[in-house]
Amino acid sequence: MEQQVALNQPGRLQSGDRSLDCVVVRLSRKGAQVRFEGPLPDAGEVFLSIEGFGQLSCSLVDSDDGYADLRFEGDPETQDAVFQELLAQMGDEEGRRRYLRRSVLWPGTLKSGSEQLDCTILNMSLGGAKVALGQERDCSGSVTLFGDRFDGLDATVVWRRGRVVGLQFKVEPAKVARILGDLLPAIKASA
Repeated sequence: MEQQVALNQPGRLQSGDRSLDCVVVRLSRKGAQVRFEGPLPDAGEVFLSIEGFGQLSCSLVDSDDGYADLRFEGDPETQDAVFQELLAQMGDEEGRRRYLRRSVLWPGTLKSGSEQLDCTILNMSLGGAKVALGQERDCSGSVTLFGDRFDGLDATVVWRRGRVVGLQFKVEPAKVARILGDLLPAIKASA
């Protein structure tokens, strides 16, 4: 399944000398879905301007009931680079970056109900963590993340893509800073 990110950012569609305000509802590596009112600019080359990012060359794939699906121009490598830059600049639904993140590769265990799942902790911040499960499993709701370097942190699963899971910690950031501060000094500094 294609990674998609809910964005809900103001945007503008432009084609030739016509333009139309829109809301960028969702982004993927290949394109975007926008919501608009009024007639769309003529088909052909369309430019999508996203507030705070810039202008992207697109083609109109489909439109229905005030929504349009757009495909970004370029090869898959270029599309991926654009998508990653958009995420870096605007954040994504699973983690608008309020806290500094640090990449780690630590062994861990995710406890979900009575089940304990082996995982690798990929990154951590004062607000949450990204972990890769040892096996693809249905994992949702409340969990506790254990690491060999720290005691359990209660969290909520806020997104999942295959074996990779995004967690939002339930404890206050100051408590996470106390727990992880000596392990990740840069995280403690961002508290």
